Amino acid sequence: MKILAQRIFAAALALGLAFGMTACAPGNVVHLSYTSSQSNILPQPQAKRLAVVMFDDQRMNSAIGVRKDGASFTADSSVADWVGRAFAEELKSTGTQVSYAATLNQARNGRPDYILTGIVRELWVKENGPTSYTATIRVTLSLSNAKGVIYSENLTATQDRQSLPTSTALQSLLADTLRDLISPAMSKMRRYVDKK
Repeated sequence: MKILAQRIFAAALALGLAFGMTACAPGNVVHLSYTSSQSNILPQPQAKRLAVVMFDDQRMNSAIGVRKDGASFTADSSVADWVGRAFAEELKSTGTQVSYAATLNQARNGRPDYILTGIVRELWVKENGPTSYTATIRVTLSLSNAKGVIYSENLTATQDRQSLPTSTALQSLLADTLRDLISPAMSKMRRYVDKK
């Protein structure tokens, strides 16, 4: 009787652990969130005004990735809006007066000194194994003033990550990959925006 009780307990424990690991595993819907790595700086009254327009989503697939079993990862919100707002958040940390617009016409109506537009070309997460993921983001940026485009660049960032399969693992991986993509563009854009 004692052996039977131990076997039942062991089976129940194994089953409980299996359900527990499944509950922690990332689902197929990924929450997109982004927080700037820098704190925002209040702009000076004479600071340049820059409008960020929601990026254009030109990805070939509405999914944002694939699991090892072939199931798709999807985003819980607009990828184009997430990327555009992330650029706006990082620009706020430079002391620039930043606004965010849904369309180019809306941005122009505010008469900013500069307008940042962009195209999301790729955002993809691949599950390589139960604890291994690769994320890639490709974006094209254009910074314009009243005379036209003054800076344009294609940016790509890729990260491989080994992590426990939690519900926030992919969220964190995507945010960190986007941060790696934005960081080099910030210093280049500041050269134009900070000019007197």
